[in-house]
Amino acid sequence: MEENCMGERSQIRMQKLIFDSFRELMENNDFSDITITDIADKALVHRNTVYHHFTDKYDLLDKFINYEFKNREFNFRNFKDQPFKFFHDLYYSSIEKVINQQKDDHTFETIAQNSFLKLIINTQNDEHVFWQIGKIAGILLWNDLNENKYDMFRDYQLLDEIYRTEKFPKNNE
Repeated sequence: MEENCMGERSQIRMQKLIFDSFRELMENNDFSDITITDIADKALVHRNTVYHHFTDKYDLLDKFINYEFKNREFNFRNFKDQPFKFFHDLYYSSIEKVINQQKDDHTFETIAQNSFLKLIINTQNDEHVFWQIGKIAGILLWNDLNENKYDMFRDYQLLDEIYRTEKFPKNNE
């Protein structure tokens, strides 16, 4: 039993090492430019070690977001009224440097949004959250179709206003 516990601790330490290296790379490089080899080199491990823990860098990003927020207390009262402020506050609370570096990387933004939505769904016991997420997804899709005119993190107040009023701004606003 103790041997299994030691193996689990070793796995957790290795994942933390990979996450820390991945975070450091994302603070200075675009997600789209980072490779598994870069991550392995930064962590001083073999590429196969990274692949042992993660399918690819997209899986790593998804699990990184879960890792970052697994021990945080979520105030879902704020989420229900101001979901974009909720996302803004959570992101900037621990991975601000990463977000600032990745602000123009569409692949990162899409994976991060999906990971966050899955995290919220998995922590809720209220089926109503699916309707809220549908509304959020609609706003994000509208924004995507409008060439990402509004940034999910910098323009959270406007996006929350759209969420609350269910009215999109005119094209010239």
